[in-house]
Amino acid sequence: MRRFSILLALASIPAIMSAQLVVNSSGDVFISQEDNDSYAKLTVNDGPIESSVIDIEYPIIGTRSQSVTSTNNKTVIGVLGEGKLNASNGSSVGVWGESYGAPEKNFGVVGMLDMYNHGAGIYATTESNLNFFTSGGYAGYFVGPTYFDGYVTVTGSLFNLSDKRLKENVTSLKYLNNDKSPLEKLKDIDVVEYDLKLPDNLRQTPKERHFGIYAQELQELYPNLVKKGQDGYLTVNYIEMIPLLLRSIQELKQELDEVKGISNAMTRSVGDETAGFSTVPTGNKLFQNTPNPFKERTVIRFSLADDVQNAEICIFDMTGKTIRKFPVSSGMDSVSVGGYELGEGMFLYSLIVNGQVIDTKRMVISK
Repeated sequence: MRRFSILLALASIPAIMSAQLVVNSSGDVFISQEDNDSYAKLTVNDGPIESSVIDIEYPIIGTRSQSVTSTNNKTVIGVLGEGKLNASNGSSVGVWGESYGAPEKNFGVVGMLDMYNHGAGIYATTESNLNFFTSGGYAGYFVGPTYFDGYVTVTGSLFNLSDKRLKENVTSLKYLNNDKSPLEKLKDIDVVEYDLKLPDNLRQTPKERHFGIYAQELQELYPNLVKKGQDGYLTVNYIEMIPLLLRSIQELKQELDEVKGISNAMTRSVGDETAGFSTVPTGNKLFQNTPNPFKERTVIRFSLADDVQNAEICIFDMTGKTIRKFPVSSGMDSVSVGGYELGEGMFLYSLIVNGQVIDTKRMVISK
């Protein structure tokens, strides 16, 4: 009889090995051979557990896991979640956190870090291990492509790593792209106002008007500022466009200073030539020449007050040297200038009334 019982026990081992250990909400523990997807390999208490021994801020928890202390400098893990899908479609989730019901604060996942320690409250990476981490303490640390669908609100500030000690092979931007300066390049980019049309696989947020540029246009000029996303759409690095805009402002300031210097030089020169004419009647105005740029001929238009005594249109090169003078009077409203008279390049022209410069504008003669 004893030998029969042993044989019976041995025969039942394969069945037990393929069964499930189940603890139901009533506290009953049993082994089940049912192929029931509602149970995991080990299901403990399918209802909430009231905790009276864990002294933390949240008095009711579902499951608590605490890692042991490592004595050999190894990584210890409190909860390890791994999702694996053996099918052609569907989703695989390592850890799923869902919270609801509280009137004020609900958190799906919370990660906390002691402010005096190194590490991160939440660490997310596309790497295969946890070795890629710099020193410091962070609420969140992300390694790899990170995607936000919606709004990102920052109450503090956003900073880009830009320490001089981390830069090498440095070249001043003003020495790059000798064919065109950043100002000349960026001025041709179309700035648009638009509605964002999201693809079907992305969440549709409430439509709002946006301002931006076409990534395709920027890609032709500065390809390193445009990146193709994993979905095939182009994205723009607007942050690194700021240095280009700053350089453009510097170029404009330099040109403005040059024009002011030339204008002051012209004023002094004209004042010496027309000493004695100090009164300037009101109602004098200079207009932009048309066409501009031009090759064959352009027209400079102006308006003069009726009591103008002495007036002229003066054309200067970019060094302030006088190239041509056209005497004008109150009965005139324009002068015609031929491109062959000046040559190629950029020139300045001024309306001078009674020895004083009324206005100065630029014109360009193309090839």
